[in-house]
This record gives sequence, C-alpha cells and structure tokens, in this order.
Amino acid sequence: MRTTIIMTIAAAALTAGCGGGDSAEATAQATESSTSAAAPESATAAGPSTTDQAMDAATALADLKDAGLPIADSAVITETNDANDLIGRPGQYVSKVAFADSRVGVPIDPAEPGNEGGGSIEVFADGADARVRSDYIQETLESLGPIAGTEYHYLAGPILVRVTGELPPSVAAEYETAVAGLS
Repeated sequence: MRTTIIMTIAAAALTAGCGGGDSAEATAQATESSTSAAAPESATAAGPSTTDQAMDAATALADLKDAGLPIADSAVITETNDANDLIGRPGQYVSKVAFADSRVGVPIDPAEPGNEGGGSIEVFADGADARVRSDYIQETLESLGPIAGTEYHYLAGPILVRVTGELPPSVAAEYETAVAGLS
C-alpha cells in the first residue's frame, strides 16, 4: 500500500501543471490527501524547514527590500481586499502582499492592490501548491495572448514571487537572485 501511495504522489507531481487549472488544482489536492495518508507522524523523517514555518509574505518582502530591490510601497492582501478571493482557501496562498517597484512608476492602490506596480509575493502551505499556482497563472497568460501581459515567476519553496513583465529581463533577474536567497 505504501508503494501505491508513493507512486500516486510521484504521478501527481509529474502531471501537476500539465493540464488546465482545474486538473492541476485537483492533482495538488490529491497529492495533499495522499501525502497525509502516506506517512504517519512517527514515520516523518524531518520537520518542515524554517522557511515553511516562519516565512510569510511580509517577511519575504522585508528580505527583498534588504537585498536592495527598489520596493517603494506595498499593501498586505487580506480577505477583504483580495481580488482573487483565494487567501486562506485550500491549496491557495496563506499570505500575500503586493508591492510597487520604483522603476515601474505605478503606485499601489491599498483598496485594490494588484501586481501592476511591480508584483506580489504569495506564500503557500507548501512548495507544491506554489508550483501549481505558478503553472496555472503562466498557462492562463499564455492562452490569453499578449493582451494579458506577462509576468516573471520565481519560486523558493512555498514562496511565489510574481514580478510584472513591464520590467526588462535584466532588471527582473535582480528579483530572481534575491528570491533564491529566501530559501
């Protein structure tokens, strides 16, 4: 039985992001259910990393600022201002903050914060959920074409940093380097 569960988890991990958003999300939920059933607490080899336990979007934002990124403004996403209505829902981000990069020149609207000013940081319960979300967004943007714009996505475990495509690749690479330091 343990082998079957492990194979199910491996298959789900390989297929995550291969289909549409609904199938990827269902795969992630199946993976989460299988993972919970697969390993009793006594069989867990190692506890969650410090990043999994302590990092939230506001802490990650502070780390990006400390890395020298020109983040001019930010707004914490809550249940009342989350345009996506995803915060805290199963398989979705548990904390989020939108930020403005001074090189973009678009301020954050605290009532309806979005990514257009620079980007956002979404923190999930685990890295698999972060990957599913990133894949879903990228697939959606690709299917809508250039009118929908572009984003750079950088993952560090359960953290997804989304950066507006308004920034040139050389500038976005600064985020990539800083995000690598979050894990």
